[in-house]
Amino acid sequence: MRVLIVAPKMSIYGGAEILVVRLANCLSRIGIKNAVLTTDILPEIERDLIDTPIFNYSFKKMTGILKFLNLFKMIYSLNKGIREHRKNFDVINVHNYPAEFAIFPYRTPCVWMCNEPPMVEIGFLQTPKGTLKHLVLEVILALDRHVVQRYVKNAVVADEFNLNRFLGIYCFKPAIIHYGIDHDFFAEGGTRPGSEIQREFRVLHVGMLSPLKNQLASVQTIERLRDSIPNVKLILAGFGEGDYLATIKKYVAEMNLEEHVLFTGHVSRSQLRDFYHSCDVLLHPIRSQGGWLSPFEAVCANLPIVVSEEMTAAALVREYDLGIVTNDFAGALLEIHGNRDEHKGMAERRARWVRDNLSWDRFSEKLVESFAAALEAAAAVR
Repeated sequence: MRVLIVAPKMSIYGGAEILVVRLANCLSRIGIKNAVLTTDILPEIERDLIDTPIFNYSFKKMTGILKFLNLFKMIYSLNKGIREHRKNFDVINVHNYPAEFAIFPYRTPCVWMCNEPPMVEIGFLQTPKGTLKHLVLEVILALDRHVVQRYVKNAVVADEFNLNRFLGIYCFKPAIIHYGIDHDFFAEGGTRPGSEIQREFRVLHVGMLSPLKNQLASVQTIERLRDSIPNVKLILAGFGEGDYLATIKKYVAEMNLEEHVLFTGHVSRSQLRDFYHSCDVLLHPIRSQGGWLSPFEAVCANLPIVVSEEMTAAALVREYDLGIVTNDFAGALLEIHGNRDEHKGMAERRARWVRDNLSWDRFSEKLVESFAAALEAAAAVR
């Protein structure tokens, strides 16, 4: 079996990029030839890929009023790469919008790793109806459904929530394969100070600053808690820019929260691990988009987690008692603050569950099964 992994752009080393790197390295380790096709890739990601060729079909990006053309240029570049290399591979594994468009009109067996449907990624539900942008997005999504239903025979999602969402959009059932977590990497680190030590109560929020990552909810939670927990400190670990960052900073200033909120900007994985080990709780008020890895990484570091009911893996967290699932974030933080020893006692069991059930090897083995199923289905049609 030979697999061409198609990732639209890898200019940020986030969860989707980690997935591609771990998958490619696992495939190489078990002797499955693979390559990554993209339009942009960080040197750091290139270094982490082992024995995996990279086909980089970069293009000159447009700016200003022509910026919208970059979407079509990206699809064209990926399509060109597929056209030139597809005969050397048995399966095409596409990741993330708009990579699924690039497989048209080829019939090479395709498996789509749908981390989140385009409807979510392009902000369709947040776009006002009746606007030109809403109309354009409707056309894009209609084309997306057409291509996926005719050219993607196998799809994979991470959880039950995304299965139901995918089924409602595309009218066929994807497989569920939980992502892997780098347990050993995040388990390493210093010892978290005990509750007897008087210091800041540090609340960590991980992720690029965006409305769907919902950092504003974390800031508002801290504002409600500062009288009850005077030494509370929120750490916003993630890159931010534009209007949303300005909105958060304005709220912080208006509520006089400067001493309670720290903006770190982008952090490396090693720095993130340090935060997991030096904070008291991970607050994850995320809406139903992305952010799947962070809570489980935190669990590996024995850090208590609080996740929103909208988080797509909330059912998994609740079923295996890996943390608190609630939209009463202030109440959950107060509970953890008052019962830190109790949560510390559950940490080892929770970390062990992640280690035993969410490995990248297990993820890759299951995905290889999906590749094999796609090949069998294609052979049956011939």
